[in-house]
Amino acid sequence: MSMNALTNSAAARWTNIKFGLQALPKQLRYTFSLRENIRDLTALTKTSRIMMGLMLSATVVAFILGQNFGFIGWISLITGIATVMNLILVDQGRLTNYSWGVLGCAVWLIVALNNHLIGDIASQSFYFVMQFVGISVWHKNKGRDNTVQAKKLSAKNAVLYLIMTFVIYGIVLGISHSLHGAQIYLDATLLPLGIIGQVLMTYGYRSQWIAWIVLDVINVIIWTRALQADPSAGATSMLALQIMMLINSFYGQYMWLKKSQTA
Repeated sequence: MSMNALTNSAAARWTNIKFGLQALPKQLRYTFSLRENIRDLTALTKTSRIMMGLMLSATVVAFILGQNFGFIGWISLITGIATVMNLILVDQGRLTNYSWGVLGCAVWLIVALNNHLIGDIASQSFYFVMQFVGISVWHKNKGRDNTVQAKKLSAKNAVLYLIMTFVIYGIVLGISHSLHGAQIYLDATLLPLGIIGQVLMTYGYRSQWIAWIVLDVINVIIWTRALQADPSAGATSMLALQIMMLINSFYGQYMWLKKSQTA
């Protein structure tokens, strides 16, 4: 590639970044708009509304049964509510999911710090940053119905993402071991699976749900063990949340597969 071509390519990328940054305030206003959030929630399908009601109810019940009414307990409850709202809106491909995603990641990070889960801390930090990337990408790609269309991942890219997952897992495992993290072999899977799932979600690939399902299964195991080790650490609400997230991942996979077939 010639020097002129490289220069033009770099200039084009910088122009795209500049336009993206200029458009971000408008995109953030749309995503965090109370009116848009209400509109997207009222547009939910009957099945999604039932799912949302059951998941929110289970979150509140788990909070009450856990009998942890301290700071971490309440933070876990807020995490659960924000995550449920985020998941339901992701299922529908709604841009406003990111308003709840930002809140959910911020408070989840507090719970992960309290439970010394190094992989989860890294995952939630990554998710938090990616919420803003997702806002920009989804805003550009949303259709007339204000939803993002599902895409199919090629076999070549699927292999590349799989290799990336194992490489990141090895790095996180080494760091977790050196920092004496809890449940390091399981916990170290959270960041690579989260990165793959979040990137695929950001760019509208339906294969994201494979990563989310595997991640949710592992999270159920992790928070079951955390609950057994210390019932007072907000683990009851987090375990209930993980079980609901696993159920929702299967539902989300169904919805995105259906969306891609009707596109």
